[in-house]
Amino acid sequence: MGRVERRAPRGIRNRPARVPECAVRRVHDDDAQNPRERTARLAQLLASPTVWRLMSRITRPLLCLLALGLVIPLASSAAPTPAARSAKTTLHPVIGIGDDKADMFSDPRFRALGIKAVRYDMSWDALSVTYQRQEVTTWMDAAKRDGLSVLVTIDHSDRVIHKKVKVKGKTKTEAFSQVRVLPTQAQYISAFKAFRKKFPWVKDFATWDETNYYGEATYDKESLVASYYRGLRSACSSCTILAAEFLDVPAPHQAVSMASWANAFVKALGFQPGYWGLNDYEDANNLTTTNTRSLLAAVRGNIWLAETGGIVSREHVPRAAFPQNASHAAKADTFVLDTIGSLSPRIQRVYLYEWDAKTAHDSWDTALISYNGLPRPGYDVLANTLDAWGIKPNCNISRVPPACPKVKAGPTGTTGPTTTGGATS
Repeated sequence: MGRVERRAPRGIRNRPARVPECAVRRVHDDDAQNPRERTARLAQLLASPTVWRLMSRITRPLLCLLALGLVIPLASSAAPTPAARSAKTTLHPVIGIGDDKADMFSDPRFRALGIKAVRYDMSWDALSVTYQRQEVTTWMDAAKRDGLSVLVTIDHSDRVIHKKVKVKGKTKTEAFSQVRVLPTQAQYISAFKAFRKKFPWVKDFATWDETNYYGEATYDKESLVASYYRGLRSACSSCTILAAEFLDVPAPHQAVSMASWANAFVKALGFQPGYWGLNDYEDANNLTTTNTRSLLAAVRGNIWLAETGGIVSREHVPRAAFPQNASHAAKADTFVLDTIGSLSPRIQRVYLYEWDAKTAHDSWDTALISYNGLPRPGYDVLANTLDAWGIKPNCNISRVPPACPKVKAGPTGTTGPTTTGGATS
């Protein structure tokens, strides 16, 4: 398994300075890539008591009307047509893909979809490990080349340290995994600054992956993660920082409840973050909204579904409460995009994990492209959803998206008519 700080709009952020920093940082519109994000940020701005006091009696009602969409543009002289009056505007979350494999960027089927947001799950100390540094650099360079917006989720170390120890009077070398060894705040921020120096164009970060999950050493370290979060905000005031990235597995058996962990984090931090992350595999694959609604009720900030998608197979969970196959995974993807993503305008982004499978025996498989290279039904779900939302595929790059006309004959491949039937595994 792969693994929200509200700031003022730019006009207010540039205004000199009777507004204290705690109010100025409420809403940040640099990353408001769609109307849904801008609307949520405006609502958060209006909720700031300090900014509210500074508004005139005329400005306050006008902004409230604007937030509700009730202000009529005075510059428009033409009355709206009946069709325009009856049209219903639906705001959708930004859709992204999470995958640490760089081959996604060269796949025409990905490039044709017009997706602009991607996610990378990275060990906090990745740049200090030679092979990881090379992998990170290759991936980031490809994302930058294509002009993509990157969310980096910071995760546990994958290093193994070898030490000499004495066992029954004899010296031997033993390996010590660093997976459950958490960095100090100073170590964490030092590594973050090194990443920012190398990749200054990356502006979106999640403080730690699946913080409430017992598989992470952070499950009872809310204060330490809060110190990481404070350090990230201080080191990059222009960045969007997800305070934590939760996993929605059952509590208390597999994790601390998201609400309990968030409450302890906020208490340690001293204020409500503007952004949170959620990996909602349980809701997605059980076709429920319980866990996502629970987090929406427990926190005030916006939520990015940083990792989600239909599960095709899991090595250590052969039997689950839901079918684990490509067909059901596509139903889960549909549910995420159509139902969970529309629960609240505070759900601003959805990152499906992952693009493609490596082998037929991957320990975790939620891929849209099968190990055999064929698109699974989930790919069609994603492509059709984007098309319905007005994000049309570029059929000059690939004709695989269902909306693209298919050639009658010709070689199969990533640009040919290979979606017919799709992959079933």
